[in-house]
Amino acid sequence: MNHSTEMPQLTLEQPASDEAEAALLARLAELVTDAYLLPDLRDFAPQVRQLFPEPAYLVGCGSSHNWLHRAADPQRLALIR
Repeated sequence: MNHSTEMPQLTLEQPASDEAEAALLARLAELVTDAYLLPDLRDFAPQVRQLFPEPAYLVGCGSSHNWLHRAADPQRLALIR
């Protein structure tokens, strides 16, 4: 569970591949600011999946983090924790 009083942080681990992905990542950054209201970041994963749908992206989560991958890339695109 996210018992921290700190707001979740979005860490971009790769640059956006194009302008469309950059816009999605900017929207994700806006959504993360509201995620502090959630006691468990697993509850945030559906919003991330809606913004970054399969089959182009993969989204995973744990109680204190969410991760985002491009489906064709083994490296993470972003981490939220």
